Amino acid sequence: MSPTRPFTNGVYCPLVTPFKAETEAVDFDALEAQVVRLANARMGIVLLGTNGEASHLSDTERAAVIRVARNALDASGHTAIPIMAGTGTGSAKETIRLSEEARDAGADYVIVIPPGYFAFAVDTSSLKKFFIQVLDASPLPVMIYNFPGAASGIDFDSDFLIDLSEHQNCFGAKLTCASIGKGHRLSAHTSSAAYKARHPRPFFVMPGYSDILLPALVSRASGCITGTGNIIPKTIVKLYDTAVSALATGNAEQLQAARELQDLVAEADWAIVKSGIGGTKYAMDMYVQPGLGGVPRSPLPPASAGIQTMLASGLERAIAYENSL
Repeated sequence: MSPTRPFTNGVYCPLVTPFKAETEAVDFDALEAQVVRLANARMGIVLLGTNGEASHLSDTERAAVIRVARNALDASGHTAIPIMAGTGTGSAKETIRLSEEARDAGADYVIVIPPGYFAFAVDTSSLKKFFIQVLDASPLPVMIYNFPGAASGIDFDSDFLIDLSEHQNCFGAKLTCASIGKGHRLSAHTSSAAYKARHPRPFFVMPGYSDILLPALVSRASGCITGTGNIIPKTIVKLYDTAVSALATGNAEQLQAARELQDLVAEADWAIVKSGIGGTKYAMDMYVQPGLGGVPRSPLPPASAGIQTMLASGLERAIAYENSL
């Protein structure tokens, strides 16, 4: 439960899993290229999340995605960069099994979304039992993934997350609920001297959007995990670096620079959020490198003509800035 590659503060990207247009088979060459591109930009690696269409993959494909990514990182000299992989599924038993397989394939950490299929039949106590079972048995440290939109509306409050943060195998929470207040309360608890005295490892509070990165950092967040990192990783890393420096020094000019970068990232992030996974993959192919994103697996639709037009305007400023870095 103590990986040799430490998880650190910063910005992380939930990678898309690229599929070939003809067969919807995983395009491992494109995956390797994206992993190395993001690592070179100092963007952390998260596999098999929502953007990664984990629910569309077989167990064999999940393991292969992790192995290929680990090999690509090692071969490109990024041996110290950890991999976090999504293993949440419909039951505690299967989530634990997938966590074991993720470890065997080369993952260092796992991120677990609550089981949403039976959301109508479970309550808070059942969900807490689910996470305790996973935390007790997972061979890798676990980050809780709070994303109501992908879990049938299940939305954990700060009390629930603070309780689970006390488990020694829980090392963080991704908050794709866009709640700065929830993150602030969780950060205040886990950054306190009393908490640190009980826990030898740090706890990471990671918003799931980059459009709130600056205000989240003010509230002691550890960084963010953002799908927009698939498109503009260098820009988001620069926003993070500028914001952290401004908050540490109190430099007014740096803070203004961080605000201006946040304006740019918020505009791009909203375009990507509205476009969905199909739009994200289209933007990667159109504005980064042809074939890098690939197609989504059915039933997810590709980007419509309307989405393509929206992305052209919504990403214009951010793409120009990214290409200037």
